[in-house]
Parts: sequence; C-alpha cells; structure tokens
Amino acid sequence: MEELLQRLEKKIKELVDQHDRLKHSNMQLHHSKSVLAREKDALLAKQLKAISQIETLVARLKAIEKLP
Repeated sequence: MEELLQRLEKKIKELVDQHDRLKHSNMQLHHSKSVLAREKDALLAKQLKAISQIETLVARLKAIEKLP
C-alpha cells in the first residue's frame, strides 16, 4: 500500500511539473504571438506607406510625360 501511495505521489508530482512547464510554454507562445502581431502591423503600415509613395511617383512621372 505504501508503495502504491509513493508511486501515485510521484506521478502527481510529475503531472504538476509537466503542467507548470506547459503553462510557462503557453505564456511564452502567447507573448511571441503578440510580438509577431505587432511586427506584422508595423510591416503592413510600412508597406501601405511605400505603396502610396510609389503611386505618387508614378503619378508625377505621368504628369511629366504629358508636358510639352
């Protein structure tokens, strides 16, 4: 009976340790996801700015082509 209790205690400790590791890993993943989402938003903003600048340059070039 004592041996069974010791095995159960050991198994419970292993499960608690695994839970703690998974909880920590999950927190890290959520943090990484947040960081990546912010980086994605920043890159999207840069992309939109670049598109706008390119469209402006193309419009200027077309205007220059129409000059006599």
